[in-house]
Amino acid sequence: MKRTFFLLTLLFLTAGMVAAVEDDDMIMGNYHGGFTTAAWANRYIRAQVVAQSKTAHRIVLFVGENETDAARVETAGKVEDGVAVFGDVLDLGKWGKYDFAARIENETMTGALTTEKQRGQQVAFELKRVFITPPSLGMAPPEGAIMLFDGTSFALWERTPLHWCMRDDGSMEVCNSSLKTIEEYGSGLYHVEFQTPFMPTARGQSRGNSGVYVLGRYEVQVLDSFGLEPADNFCGGLYSLATPIADAALPPKQWQTYDITFQAPKFDENGAKISNAIIHVLHNGIVIHDNAELDSGTPGGVSEQEASTGPLLLQNHGDRVRYRNIWFKPAE
Repeated sequence: MKRTFFLLTLLFLTAGMVAAVEDDDMIMGNYHGGFTTAAWANRYIRAQVVAQSKTAHRIVLFVGENETDAARVETAGKVEDGVAVFGDVLDLGKWGKYDFAARIENETMTGALTTEKQRGQQVAFELKRVFITPPSLGMAPPEGAIMLFDGTSFALWERTPLHWCMRDDGSMEVCNSSLKTIEEYGSGLYHVEFQTPFMPTARGQSRGNSGVYVLGRYEVQVLDSFGLEPADNFCGGLYSLATPIADAALPPKQWQTYDITFQAPKFDENGAKISNAIIHVLHNGIVIHDNAELDSGTPGGVSEQEASTGPLLLQNHGDRVRYRNIWFKPAE
């Protein structure tokens, strides 16, 4: 009876998980371009568009003299007949408040900013939906590296306790269990490629959640937090320990990379720790942790006790995150 109940529960959960994953809506994503009004032609503008449901989206707009100077503002919009429409009054900081109106159709955003002080004075812009390719995406393992997953075999991995799903695109997908390497590894470079599912109605930690645990103890969070400001429990965060110093997250259904240079903690002959772990993380080619020192592991790993070696663990959190092209190059 208990076994039957477990299997029925598992089938229900799996079916629900599949139903929550949707196809690209052709609206969400990164939008790059510029102002088409001559007076603002040299100013900076880009946008992130986040799906909240099939009929609601959130836009994060960056406007400034340049990327570093840009104000970050956001507002909500709605979708009708495949066209997303946005309108609001936005505070652009030192430039004051502007009426903002925009629409997205056929992966192109057009719109204008109208100053409240001078009604009728508009600056127009046009942005195109873009797909950013991380510089190390698809990178072959360098000489001396160990290929942990090449898209063809789970031979170097073990499941805890069930199994993962192999996909036709050379990736593996979270299926009801965490997955970890059979062998243990230590200091060196870990390369991991991942893709979060498109779950527009999910929120927070229920939106494409997984994690990469170096040595099975130090988690670099995986999550669809595109369009949100960095946090230790969002994508790239060192869970409960450190917030990314830059926002590098890409939209769901787009392949992303972690290149993690890890220096394991060191212990004396009596097992006492004499130096902390150090981690340097590039997320999609952008430094998000710059040789951060870790005085402990993170929750949810293979052990709360630190060690100089351990497995690479990919976390199951109930969402169908995909992984591919995983390799490790030991430190020299």
